[in-house]
Amino acid sequence: PGYTTEPKNPLDLLPWATTEYGLSETFLQRASERGDRCVANFYEGELVGYGFVTRSFAPVTEQIGVKINSTLQYRYKGWTHPEHRRKHLSHARGRINSRLFPRQPGQRMVSYVEAHNFASRLTHADVHPIFLGTCVIVRLLGRELPISSRAARREGFELVRLDPTEAAHA
Repeated sequence: PGYTTEPKNPLDLLPWATTEYGLSETFLQRASERGDRCVANFYEGELVGYGFVTRSFAPVTEQIGVKINSTLQYRYKGWTHPEHRRKHLSHARGRINSRLFPRQPGQRMVSYVEAHNFASRLTHADVHPIFLGTCVIVRLLGRELPISSRAARREGFELVRLDPTEAAHA
């Protein structure tokens, strides 16, 4: 009781564009321009979770992005407020995504979870994912270097380094 989950244009989340929510106006504007989708969870009208889906590209850091091919949809930037975790809000977002934004024949949904993000790893394990490959970001002297396994690239998923122009627009 009290929870709602609904699709949103990324710009609908502008009232929550703060560091507390992990959102910025620039991020939301760029996501909207790319045509990315967003599904958000609310508790009594307050944002308590969100997740984005793209069909092309999404930023990971200021220097690195994810590029996917047309056989994939990429689920990214999922967040649930700590006080509302373990209530299956991520699963509710996923059900709405699959119902309102169906994949084309043969198209798959992919995501990745950072090795040190234990809360996301726990939630991710609940959906019994299929492992497609490994991607690593190496941080060295202020630079980030993307490494994507051959298996991940073969599946159409690759970490790429952004040039400064792309980073400004990510």
